[in-house]
Amino acid sequence: MRKFYLLFAALFACTLVANAGVKNLFKQDFEIASTPQDAGWTSPNLANGMSIYSDMEGRLFQFDLGANNNRNAVMDFNYGLADGATIFDGQDLKNYTVSFTWGLVKNPESTGKPQDVQFSSEIAVLTPSVATSDVEGWKITKSINNGQYAANDSLRLFALTQLKGAYSDTNEYWVDNQDNSNYIFDFYINGDQNNKVTLEQGGYYDITINVDVEARTAAYEIYSQNQGDVIATGTYTIPEYASVYAKGINVLLGRYKSIAHIDDVKVQTETEGDFANAPTIALVGVDMNKRSYKIFFEDGEILHIKKTEGIEETAVESPYDYETSTSGTLEAWTEAGTATSEHVVLDVVAEVIPLPAAKIDITKVNSGYVKSLLMTVDNSTVPTQPVITLTWEYSNGDKSAGEVASGALYEASEKGTLTVTTHAYGFGETTVTFENNTEFAVDKTIDFQHMAEADLTAKGFAEIDPLQDAKMSGETNWTGRKRLWFGIENGELNDDGSAKYDTYVVYGPEGASDVVEPIRRFTLSAASLTQEVATTIFAPFYTWYTGEADPAVADGSDVAGLKMNYGLGLINIGCKGDGSSINYPNGIVGVSGLTDNDYYIAYIISDYGSSSKHPIYPQGTTPAEGKEKYKAENLGDGTNVQVLRGTDTYSLYRIDTAIARIDIFKAVGVDGIQEIANEVVSDPNAPVYNLNGVRVNGNTLQKGIYVKQGKKFIVR
Repeated sequence: MRKFYLLFAALFACTLVANAGVKNLFKQDFEIASTPQDAGWTSPNLANGMSIYSDMEGRLFQFDLGANNNRNAVMDFNYGLADGATIFDGQDLKNYTVSFTWGLVKNPESTGKPQDVQFSSEIAVLTPSVATSDVEGWKITKSINNGQYAANDSLRLFALTQLKGAYSDTNEYWVDNQDNSNYIFDFYINGDQNNKVTLEQGGYYDITINVDVEARTAAYEIYSQNQGDVIATGTYTIPEYASVYAKGINVLLGRYKSIAHIDDVKVQTETEGDFANAPTIALVGVDMNKRSYKIFFEDGEILHIKKTEGIEETAVESPYDYETSTSGTLEAWTEAGTATSEHVVLDVVAEVIPLPAAKIDITKVNSGYVKSLLMTVDNSTVPTQPVITLTWEYSNGDKSAGEVASGALYEASEKGTLTVTTHAYGFGETTVTFENNTEFAVDKTIDFQHMAEADLTAKGFAEIDPLQDAKMSGETNWTGRKRLWFGIENGELNDDGSAKYDTYVVYGPEGASDVVEPIRRFTLSAASLTQEVATTIFAPFYTWYTGEADPAVADGSDVAGLKMNYGLGLINIGCKGDGSSINYPNGIVGVSGLTDNDYYIAYIISDYGSSSKHPIYPQGTTPAEGKEKYKAENLGDGTNVQVLRGTDTYSLYRIDTAIARIDIFKAVGVDGIQEIANEVVSDPNAPVYNLNGVRVNGNTLQKGIYVKQGKKFIVR
């Protein structure tokens, strides 16, 4: 993607007069922003999907949906200002322009039926509503797809919305059994399904919206960088119940790993006299003690630069490239006609920058000194965010064959020392060691998956109707998706020499095959889930309980009950009390009596099947034999293994996720480490606080960061 610098005068060709200038009311090119939050971005539902992305052209904002459904991020033009203040305060505006570059760089096609998937991405310039209640036409300017993810008081000054997002029986883009893949990149403009533009995957688009404040119109232009041409223009009349002043940008991404890029965001207006905008100085390269900078400024302005060597120069073409190996002060400013901008001053320290040390985390433990050690390094605080690689060596002689990426695992099987060094071109290396001198032993195993029927009934569980539905929605995913299966080798080979196998579903719809059976379900009602039951029913493992937090609901009506899918694991029902609607997304669980020197492992299964094992049995195994072997194994030992320190808690999602087993490990020997006399011990009844220090209900937590027993934990 090329950097986009708006030749703003062209937009005001009809209104500019002599000695007029162009003023940046807001500018963000992400060149000096360390984090998305520094650039005014927030996300109510996927904060870790936001990042500042670097390529050969510079830095930009990236929003990566990952394996999620609709999520959004919002950029606030007014961030950093006093509450209620806006970038337009004190401006006598007749016109202003919002401009930015946008690209939907990845959104793979889906092979599923169209009504089973979501393609609902949108890019929108937001403006506040001036209405006090719903009025006719409100939904026309709101996002047709999940508009609730933007602020409730926001309307759209401009929007591009994927056509497939508007599902209905009459929509030509949603016809059963029709290949809809050609329509994935069709977007409609400003809510008008008759005004369509087709965008390219991987394409970048320069978008400008020129707002006439008095006429209440927004004239838009979409320029394709790939095609080198304008692909859409038009004018939108701003409704009376919407403000004419933009307040930010909302990017909403649909499903299947969509990724959006946004760059060079500007809000500009003309001035009666000359105006010079301050330049931006961006560090773009580090090579030991040498620094490389790009200095960005507006078209039509003259850049003045005073280098660290004391030399002064001017330039008229942006960006200006500058390299130095001399420490000192770098100063830059611009001139436009008779106007001079503020001076931007940067202290340059031309010394070798050491890389951060690798972080080494235990991600799995077993008896003895057996551990999985995850080696990661964070480049977010390193200038230019270089790609940092690792080399490692264990004291028994094992070492990496070469440099490996952050996220590499070392499987330690014996006592020893792991030494990890970080590397990146142009930076100083840093080495850290991890002493694997703590021996663990299994203290207790709680096997929910293989808990006998008699044990469940003794604990107060009652059996309800079995689950054997073919639908694929919510709880019926457990059987409808038929993803709990094993394989039996059939004697044939794939092209790569691996054995082919036939799959056999164990839990699925009624009558799917002779092997398939329904899922027996046992429940413990919310009314029975008292505090004592929550902490003792599977002791020392404790489940969610919130009744004590509010005496008015001590009958348990604010608690979600327990469910045991027989042969699978423990499930959070997701409904408070005995209600039928989903209103309880997370259940906080943990283990009592452990310290930070202890660990427990939660083996998780989901009804999508990706987090359960799919064992393959040798040729000659009968389906009946395979079924018995499958049911006897730990099905949760798949891709979702949660390793937690003893005082940590786990947030169990509702309905589609089950805990198959809990293994509790206690440290039995610590060499060379002084024991802490007053160690923090996990307490299921300890209060939970938000980051403002306000006590909150620990079992009705929304996504965010909280504090319990002086430790932070995240609810995702």
